[in-house]
Amino acid sequence: MNETDADMGAVTETPDSGDRPWTLTAAAILFWLLATGLAAAGVWGLVQIVTGQVDTVSGAVGVALIAFLGALYYWFLGRRLLRMDDVIAQAVFQGLLWLPVGYYLREGAHPVIGIAAWGLAAAIVGLVLSGPTRRAVGFGEQRPLGGAE
Repeated sequence: MNETDADMGAVTETPDSGDRPWTLTAAAILFWLLATGLAAAGVWGLVQIVTGQVDTVSGAVGVALIAFLGALYYWFLGRRLLRMDDVIAQAVFQGLLWLPVGYYLREGAHPVIGIAAWGLAAAIVGLVLSGPTRRAVGFGEQRPLGGAE
């Protein structure tokens, strides 16, 4: 839509400041992929329980429940990122949690998977802390206590 300003002539509309940068979308997709993996692990755990291939049913139920709760949390983070809410600190924390996972996978005879976990951590932290993502969600803006402006 073009508008006319008396002093400047024709003024073209600039892109909306609500445009989502690709880094934000990529970070949300990573969290959704992690959520899908955790949900699949929870389903696999339930299948193991039903088929009787576990030693302790209560322990397996606990692991499946934690997998489902983790999947729900990662889905929530991905959704909040797509809505351009300021969840940068939570996303960085979740990304950094993959560093010790990668270390122990490397020490536990799974070096390739451990390096992949480190790559995942670097990708999450890099995407979430990139300039376009921080500007899109308003990370670092000084807001009064209580969140009201």
